[in-house]
Amino acid sequence: MKRWAVIIATFLALTFVFMPMTHAADDVAGRVVYHTQKAEMFEVGDVPGHIVGIAQQSGLTFFTKGPASGQIATRMMYTSYDVVKWKGSYTTFIVDTFQDGSTLIYKAGGTITPIDSGNRTAFEGTYEISGGAGRFEGTKGKGSFKGERIGSPKTGGDSYADFTGTEWK
Repeated sequence: MKRWAVIIATFLALTFVFMPMTHAADDVAGRVVYHTQKAEMFEVGDVPGHIVGIAQQSGLTFFTKGPASGQIATRMMYTSYDVVKWKGSYTTFIVDTFQDGSTLIYKAGGTITPIDSGNRTAFEGTYEISGGAGRFEGTKGKGSFKGERIGSPKTGGDSYADFTGTEWK
């Protein structure tokens, strides 16, 4: 009898260890690709390279996992940033619009780190979905992202970011 108890306990323990685990942070995933259409910035003057600015960006959001899996939305973003030698922080307001007219509204923020003398920057941060319209009315969610801008921020530049997040509610 004891032998069977040990065998069953071992089997249950191994089942638990090898069972796939679901992580809440992986319930929603995708990639965003966008271009900076307008950028206005000015040198603050307190320390060399201190710049504040705003940018208008547009692009596409590709949802690969979650309630919008397989769908593509157009994206409009308005970003403000405060950097010294292209290192610093930013805040972005985002609207994704789907083919049926439904929208998702986000606020995101994070850090910017220069690569290659500022002609490329790495960025990462977190986002929070504060609502939407149509089939996404009242949607809430949050997550994180990492990406990169390629090209000069003064003349535009193209960016991409990969995101993951919690299941929308």
